[in-house]
Amino acid sequence: MQRTLDAREVFARRDRPATGLAQDAEAIALACHAMAGRFREGGRLFSFGNGGAATDAQHIAVEFVHPVIVGKRALPALALTGDVATVTGLGQDAGLEAIFSHQLRYFARPGDIALGISADGRCPNVLEAVREARRLGLLTVALLGGDGGEIAPLTDHPIVVGSDDPLVIKEVHVTAYHLLWELTHVFLERGIP
Repeated sequence: MQRTLDAREVFARRDRPATGLAQDAEAIALACHAMAGRFREGGRLFSFGNGGAATDAQHIAVEFVHPVIVGKRALPALALTGDVATVTGLGQDAGLEAIFSHQLRYFARPGDIALGISADGRCPNVLEAVREARRLGLLTVALLGGDGGEIAPLTDHPIVVGSDDPLVIKEVHVTAYHLLWELTHVFLERGIP
């Protein structure tokens, strides 16, 4: 009996955040519409985050560059977390807060997209990258958790998972970025301006 109660609690912790994502369908659609517009005009996607979010950033980039669904078009994307030499070199010389903003400054151009990931919305290097992206004229999208932290108000399209449990936030983020990929393609395929 106790095992059943424990399992129900584990599922219950995920119910509200997952339902919240579904209730944010319009916000996600607006983000995808904006992303499709940038891709249509030749923009590129730069994704970034720390720890587990770093691998999510890489997953996002590969989804866009190498779609697993036959017939979907590849789109230019790069995870700013993938080059260990650059990340560690910048971390040593410029500090960890600058590892993503520095790369954006040299790689990105107006018309590109910056997609940051932070489970609590307060990650200093994601925050600095979002600030730099805005300064450069990039569209900013962020996958966040909790109350969205300091990053949400600075982001064009914040997608906030209403939970403080980092495991639940990560699980919902995975669903969210698959939605971003899929709906961006829908807008591109249908030519919706």
